Amino acid sequence: MSGPKRLSPLYIVFSILKLIRSLLPLLFIFGIQFVADGKFPPALYWVMGGALFLILLTGAMEIVGWKRFTYEEESDRITIRKGLIQRSEKIIYYSRIHSVSQEQPLIQRLLGVVQLKIETPGGSEGDAVLPVLRREEAERLQRVLNERSIAFPDQADDAAAGIAASESGPDQAANEFPVQAWGPERMDGAPCAPSGAPHEAGAPLPNRAPRDSAVPGESGAADGFAPPDSLAPQARPAEGGPAAQHPSVAADARPKTREPELLYRLGPGRLFLAALTEMNLGLAVAFVAGIVSFADDLLPDRWVNQLVSNAQAYFTGIKAILIIAAAALIAAWLLSLVLFIVKFAGFSLYKDGERLSVRYGLLERKQFLFDPSRVQAVTIREGWLRQAIGYAHVEVNVVSSSSEKETPALHPFIPRAQIANLLEQTIPQFSFAAAELKPPKRAFLGYVRIGLIVTIILSAVLIYFFPHMGLWSLLLIPIVFGLDYWSFRTSGAALDGDRLTIVNRAIAKQTHCTLKRHIVAFRVGGSRWQRRGQMLNIKAHLLGGSGGSSIGVSRLKASDAQQIYEWYRRGRQS
Repeated sequence: MSGPKRLSPLYIVFSILKLIRSLLPLLFIFGIQFVADGKFPPALYWVMGGALFLILLTGAMEIVGWKRFTYEEESDRITIRKGLIQRSEKIIYYSRIHSVSQEQPLIQRLLGVVQLKIETPGGSEGDAVLPVLRREEAERLQRVLNERSIAFPDQADDAAAGIAASESGPDQAANEFPVQAWGPERMDGAPCAPSGAPHEAGAPLPNRAPRDSAVPGESGAADGFAPPDSLAPQARPAEGGPAAQHPSVAADARPKTREPELLYRLGPGRLFLAALTEMNLGLAVAFVAGIVSFADDLLPDRWVNQLVSNAQAYFTGIKAILIIAAAALIAAWLLSLVLFIVKFAGFSLYKDGERLSVRYGLLERKQFLFDPSRVQAVTIREGWLRQAIGYAHVEVNVVSSSSEKETPALHPFIPRAQIANLLEQTIPQFSFAAAELKPPKRAFLGYVRIGLIVTIILSAVLIYFFPHMGLWSLLLIPIVFGLDYWSFRTSGAALDGDRLTIVNRAIAKQTHCTLKRHIVAFRVGGSRWQRRGQMLNIKAHLLGGSGGSSIGVSRLKASDAQQIYEWYRRGRQS
């Protein structure tokens, strides 16, 4: 339509910086050796010369590569051509576009450019990335592709729903309660989720959402980014209704752009308080293990031996255990604090026409732009510390073909009393409710049994090999027992019209809310011991993310589990 276009000339600089970034670990290794030995190793000069030659060669090749990297908007497709030695051409029809996302990783942010990703239901093989675009061009192309993907006949949503339904089918064990529900039909004849009614004020939203998705990218002017063009809400015609407009007609009918409406913003003080209440022990353990492995491989042996000797001399007995435990907790807390600030700095929630725009990120700025009707479920997470002060983290599960598992945060740190108001303003089809159907008292042993057995065996092994120090492992028994008891008291489910709420807990309390039409498969089952005690497990499979997701709760009363199943089955048969 407008002829082939090229990326920003900064693509050449971007490619060189990527190469330099990959060479930084080598420079770090040589720097450590210089500190240890007081001189540079002779091989450094050869490595530096080879790196300089590689950088110059890459720059020359990327100049030609930039000229041969083009994208062309045609009447029904976008065509991307690239390659210096091996040419490739990727054709993506507008009807197959699942979402158009903006991202701004660190290098792109330093250069003042944007990365645009075009996603299709086929996953990464069908996706296309334009890594270096001017901000204005990225906004224009994102708007145009989103409009044309809506205007052209829709096929991608059905394909994505079919894939998710086929992948999320449960394995029916011999000892399960024999109930399995699926929907009436799918494109290929297999069952899928039931359709919803057309959306009206106060009525349920339709099963097939308008074609839109989470769009990472830039923030508004207040955050140092130009706000995206508002996308006009396009009503998809009902079956048997008028045909979809041609994209050029739809674009002409689009109303004038208006500024997004700010709903929530996380200020610096609240951000710091949220970071203080964030604790990620698993991440800290992985980080410390990586540091230890890295030090063992790279640091000189005499340094490592000296550190070990000093540690053995000063840290012995109870003193060593207390110091190591305190250091680990402080390291985990500080690491979680820094990562939380880097991830959620500048968090803001906007209403952009009929869509919601979530923007955050310090080093890598992201923007998720999605239609509320594409939200499959909402999850409220309450860590033990946040639950004590009455705060929670709210996130949404949005349909996406991206291989990344990240789910958009609707609000990372909000008072628990304000969650209902947040949902009412943004995704009113969902609610925040307490669990009404709770596990019976006879389920208590099932909740604590496995944890106690594993902890007792672990303590016995430690005491056998370390008779004195291993006795400290007995403290794990009441801790694990308390966590399992807390999980038993917290878990449950609730029904409210078309809404299903499931509450469970590992360490953090999680409250999941979804709608009946978003459940692509529902499973009810239990072990022989559970069935003998009239208890069953339930699990609902949802469409969303890279391979779908599931929510469930264990050891409900058999009558309560059957009630939830009948609630789901009635919608299937109607």
